[in-house]
Amino acid sequence: MTTTDTRTAAPEPVLADRAERPSLGRLWDTWGITAILLLLLALTPLVAPGFLQLENLQSVLRESAYLGIVAAGMTFAIAAGAFDLSVGGQLALVSVVTLLAYGAGGTPAAVGAAIATGLACGLVNAGLITKLRVPPFVATLGTLFVFRGVAYILTQDGPQTLPYDQIGSPFVKIGGLNVAGVPLPFVIMLVVYAAAWVLLRRTATGRRVLAYGSSPAAARFCGISAGRIQLFVFALVGLSVGIAALTYITRVWTADGSAQDGFELKVIAAVVLGGTSLKGGKATLIGTFSAVLLVSVLNDVLVGQGVPSAYQRIVLGCVLIVALTVDGLRTRFAVPGSLRRAVAGLAGRSTDPDSA
Repeated sequence: MTTTDTRTAAPEPVLADRAERPSLGRLWDTWGITAILLLLLALTPLVAPGFLQLENLQSVLRESAYLGIVAAGMTFAIAAGAFDLSVGGQLALVSVVTLLAYGAGGTPAAVGAAIATGLACGLVNAGLITKLRVPPFVATLGTLFVFRGVAYILTQDGPQTLPYDQIGSPFVKIGGLNVAGVPLPFVIMLVVYAAAWVLLRRTATGRRVLAYGSSPAAARFCGISAGRIQLFVFALVGLSVGIAALTYITRVWTADGSAQDGFELKVIAAVVLGGTSLKGGKATLIGTFSAVLLVSVLNDVLVGQGVPSAYQRIVLGCVLIVALTVDGLRTRFAVPGSLRRAVAGLAGRSTDPDSA
C-alpha cells in the first residue's frame, strides 16, 4: 500500500516542473508587447524630437485612457471566447446621453447617466446572446448600428456640446485635471486595471471566465453556466464603456453618432496584440495595458508627423493583421519547454537524445 502511494505521488514534482518551464508563448504573452513598447519609446524621439516633452507625454496618457479602459473590459469578453463589436456605438451613445444629463442635472447626473447607459448597452447585448441565442458576432454587429443610430437621433439638431463657460466645472476636470503631474484619466485607467487584475486572477468569477473560454463544453460539465458568463462579460464591457466615456467626453467636449468611428477595431487590436487569445481561455491584462500604450504612442507619432487619416487607418489595419498573426504564432510556441528548445537550436545543439 505504501509502495502504491509512493508511485502515485512521484510524478507530481515532474509535472510541476514541466508546468513551470518557460515557453516562448508565455514570455511573449506577459512581456513581449511591453518590450516592444519600450523599444518604440526609445526610438520615437529620433522621428519626433518633441515626443518626450512633458506636455506631449501627458497628452498621450490622457488619450490612451478611454481606449485602455474599454480594452480592459474587452479582455474578459475575448478570454471567454467572444468579442463585442458594438463598443464604438456604445461610446457614441453614452457620450451623447452623458452630455444631455449634464445639461439637465450637472456632474452627478452626468456620471450616473454614463455608468447606467453603458451598463444598459452591455445588458442589451447580453440579453440578445443569452435569451435569444443570437451569436455574439451577429448580435454586437447589429447593436453597433442600433446604438449609433440612437445617438444620431438624439443629435439630429446638432452635436451635443459642453458650453465653454463650464471649463472650471468638476465634470470637465475629470478629463483635464492632473494628479501629481499624471492626467486623472490615466489614473482612472490604472485603478480600472488593478481592479480587473484582481477580478481575473484572484476571484472565482475570473477563473470561470478563463475556464469557459478554454473549453465551453468542459466548463458546462463542471457546472459553469454559459449564460451567466456571457451576461457577466458583456455587462462588464458596457460598464467599462460607461467609465471610459467620462474620460473621453470631458476631453473632446462634443459628441454625436459619428464619434470614434472604428473604435471597436482599435480595442480588439489592442487586446489581441497584448496577448489575449481569440480562441479564449487565455488573457493577460499586463499585455493589454502595454498594447494600449503602444497603439496610443503610434497614433501620436502619426498625427504629430502630419500623416493623413486615411494612412492612419491603413496602419491600424496592419496592426490588427499583425495582432492576429501573433495570436497564431503564440499558440505554436505556447508548449512548455519551447524556449529551451529554441535556445538550444540557436546554439546549434540538438535536444534529441538519439543524436547525442
